[in-house]
Amino acid sequence: MKDYQSSFIEFLIHSEALCFGEFTLKSGRISPYFFNSARFNSGKSIATLSRFYSQHIIESIGNGCISIFGPAYKGIPLAVATAMTLCSEFNYQVGYTFNRKEAKDHGDRGELVGLGLNKDDAIVIVEDVITAGTTLKEVVPQLRERYQVDIKGVIISLDRCERGGDKSCSAKDEAARDLGLNIYPLITTHEIISYLEAQEKTHPLQKYTPLIEKYLETYGAA
Repeated sequence: MKDYQSSFIEFLIHSEALCFGEFTLKSGRISPYFFNSARFNSGKSIATLSRFYSQHIIESIGNGCISIFGPAYKGIPLAVATAMTLCSEFNYQVGYTFNRKEAKDHGDRGELVGLGLNKDDAIVIVEDVITAGTTLKEVVPQLRERYQVDIKGVIISLDRCERGGDKSCSAKDEAARDLGLNIYPLITTHEIISYLEAQEKTHPLQKYTPLIEKYLETYGAA
C-alpha cells in the first residue's frame, strides 16, 4: 500500500465517509463497514478527494487524456474537481465532461456537458464505488458507440472485493471483464484491513478487523 493510499483511508475515516458498525446494504447483506460518498459535501472535502483521485490517475494511468468524465450525478463534482486539481497541482491540462440523464429539447440539445468528445479521444472515468456496475453499463456503451472514445480506465474510491452476479469474481472484476475496461480502485477492503491491523491494539477501530475478515470469508470474491 502506497503512502497516499494509507492517507486516503485516514481521510475517509476522518470525514466519516468510511463508517464502521452494522449496516444493511442494498443487497440485504449486513456489513461491518460502509462507504458513504455523500459525506463529501463541502468544498474542502471534495478538493481533498480530488487530490487523491488525481494522484491515483497519475500513478495508474499517467497523462495524455483530454478529459475526465463523470457519470451523472455523483461523478459530476468529482470530474470537475479532479480536472481542476490535475491542472493546478500536477500541471496536467485536461478538461471535464459529464452526461445528462434527461434529454434536452432546446438549445444545443446535446447529451454531454463540458469538453466535447470526438473519435479516439482518450478519457478517464471517475466513479465513487462499484456495486453492480449499473452506471458504467449505461455510460460506457454510449461513449464508445456514439463518440468512439478511448477509455483509458475507471478510477473508483473503493473495491469492496465482494462477489459479482456470476459468483466467480468480484463485482469490480465482472464489470471490467464485461465492459472491457481497466478499473483502478484507490483502495480495497483488504487494504482497509491492513491499515487497521497496523494500528495500536488500543485503537477503537481494531475490533472491526475480525468482523471485516469474516464478512469477506462469507461474501468476498475468491
